Amino acid sequence: MTTLSVDPGVKTGPARCGCCGQARPAARLIELGSTPGVFICDGCALWAARRSTRMPVVRLDPRALLAWVRARARSEGPVARTIPILPSTDLDRTAEFYRAAGMQEVARYEGYLLMGFRGVELHFTTEPHGAGAGQAFVLVPDAARLWKQLKSQGAPGLGPVEDREHGLREFVVTDPDGNRIRVGSPIPQ
Repeated sequence: MTTLSVDPGVKTGPARCGCCGQARPAARLIELGSTPGVFICDGCALWAARRSTRMPVVRLDPRALLAWVRARARSEGPVARTIPILPSTDLDRTAEFYRAAGMQEVARYEGYLLMGFRGVELHFTTEPHGAGAGQAFVLVPDAARLWKQLKSQGAPGLGPVEDREHGLREFVVTDPDGNRIRVGSPIPQ
């Protein structure tokens, strides 16, 4: 059993896990809630948590999530961002709901609403999706070049590329289930 002194002036030697006995930095030791003054290392705490339940227990390391996001952001490829397009029967009501949840209205067009919060965007449309069909918007560096590449490869479900009034060059790819993927990039100046 390992105890850490509450008095910083008292030397107690290296901090050791009360379970496995290994010396650990104090920051890696966790005090047992039911036994104050007794500490175990994070590895033993994870082991104990896994033994106490049938539910999966995983180590939540925010640095690992950040590394995963950074690796995806650096990956080479034509896609810069993917944004879901959700159905709405009333864009005003939808905007009100998401404003109450902390989002801001980024833009609004005829039958289309963009809401955002800290780099996250949700798009909404009053255009019917069709039964069970979904939509997404994929932002790419050059939609016209990608469209030409897909067209030359004979990609099925490919619609025409068009410059839209909201400043994007877009095309739609419709899959066999009716899901519509809108692909776009800013119109070059």
